[in-house]
Amino acid sequence: MKDLKHLSQKDYWIKTLIVVAIGGVIVRWALAQNTTLHDYFEAIAKTNVLIVIGIELLDKISDRFDYVSAFQTMYKKETNYGWLGGLLIGVGAFLAALYIMAGTITMSFGAYKPGVVLAAATYALYIIMPETGDDELIFWLWAIAQVATGGAYLLAALDPRALFKMFSTKVATP
Repeated sequence: MKDLKHLSQKDYWIKTLIVVAIGGVIVRWALAQNTTLHDYFEAIAKTNVLIVIGIELLDKISDRFDYVSAFQTMYKKETNYGWLGGLLIGVGAFLAALYIMAGTITMSFGAYKPGVVLAAATYALYIIMPETGDDELIFWLWAIAQVATGGAYLLAALDPRALFKMFSTKVATP
């Protein structure tokens, strides 16, 4: 078996530039919406612990692609797109987190609370960021948000049933 290669400088800078560009656009949008730190930390504190664990696991998988791409694993061929796997996982995580946190997917950011979009973007960009797979930064950010909000959302965030509550709502019959 061939030894794993470290993330190339080129791929490192590609991932870094993607994170900076997308992060800058999202933060600029959030600032234009007058998003406050309160909105941001409230959205993070309300995030269910299962999402936090999922984000951390996806980050570890994404960083694994820095060493061996999915294409390389499946077809045993070299590729220059090792960074692409992390990007695709990040985009999927953004959409999933946005759907779970907001309860809907729409093509307009204006339909979402800016704090929720900013939190979902933070999770996705964390996944895309190079070499974060050995740190649990989102977990620590979530814990900080719990302290900052005085634990107001802690019970709901720890309840795994709350994550799927929106999927089990009953439709009212006339």
